[in-house]
Amino acid sequence: MEHAGIRFLLTVFLIIAAAWSDVDVENEKADNFILSTYARIRFSEFGGALIIPDRSFGIESAGLTADFDITDNTEGQLQLEIRPDDIFLKDCYILWEPFNFLGVQAGKFKKPFCLNTLTSTWDLQAIDHSITHRELSDLLYSNRDIGSVFILDPGSEFLPICTFGVFNGSPDAQNQDNEIQYAGRAEFELPWNIIVGADLTSLKFGEENLEAMDGYICSAKQMAMGGDLQFETELGRDFSLLMRGEFIRGDNWAVADVIGGDDPPEFQTRWFTGGITWKTDKPSLESISLSLSMASWKPDRSVDSRKDELVFTVSIDTGTPVTVRAAMVNHRPHNIIFEEDRTDYILEAALDL
Repeated sequence: MEHAGIRFLLTVFLIIAAAWSDVDVENEKADNFILSTYARIRFSEFGGALIIPDRSFGIESAGLTADFDITDNTEGQLQLEIRPDDIFLKDCYILWEPFNFLGVQAGKFKKPFCLNTLTSTWDLQAIDHSITHRELSDLLYSNRDIGSVFILDPGSEFLPICTFGVFNGSPDAQNQDNEIQYAGRAEFELPWNIIVGADLTSLKFGEENLEAMDGYICSAKQMAMGGDLQFETELGRDFSLLMRGEFIRGDNWAVADVIGGDDPPEFQTRWFTGGITWKTDKPSLESISLSLSMASWKPDRSVDSRKDELVFTVSIDTGTPVTVRAAMVNHRPHNIIFEEDRTDYILEAALDL
């Protein structure tokens, strides 16, 4: 109870602090130091065969972010996020760019894998990340981790922006399996505002085994690879169109004893979103966006079972730091026991300062 009270007070503090957020703070150790805050307040009604409606109202998340420039070519970020049941350090990294074409980033941040994960929640067009992100995060292929990456940007429209990194390979700060994860991504910027991406990641798992010669055994490499496409264009003076799509395949190690030598089944997941934004240029109503997102997760390509997700989202930018979003999330399991079709309804007010 005491911890819940502390979390509540910290959350209230972050929301109140938003009134002074996005402030450039003087600091003799940094050339520039900016504090900002955000909060997402949500009402949800969950579907399903329930006698009593399952409704909830509360703070989905709130956070405090510090962006700083140490020198002309070195910057970093610290981000603390609070959820109803947890307080954690979300991002903590330093980015050093010794040359215009080369950057080195180290700390805790998103691995360069899965476009849905890499796209910020504020830019997704949907109310949340898709099932693609959630399943790949559970498999440790995507999401945040401790590590370091090299970023190569040739600055040419004919050459890709490449990112290659080495990560802890575990959600814990101290990796218990003594193995690391590799992840790489390439993005090609093509004419007509088209961006094509490709990414690849691999990791191993190990455990203590006294029967082995060195007292330790590990699995074969577990790999995943994907490709994605982004397209954006203006539809006249007031309308714009944005589309993103992604397809990923990989080893589903969670359902096999990969340390014992079993071969895992191959999963398959895909995600697509398309949205239209109407820009009103009015002080009280800056824009209205409508989007449709579809995602599918197939844990084993050789079996006829999968989870589909269909999300319709309406987003209203009030011309202030407050954005109002409403969404309908339809869950469609196919040949999966103990799961049934359901539709969730979500209404959210988001503050980003």
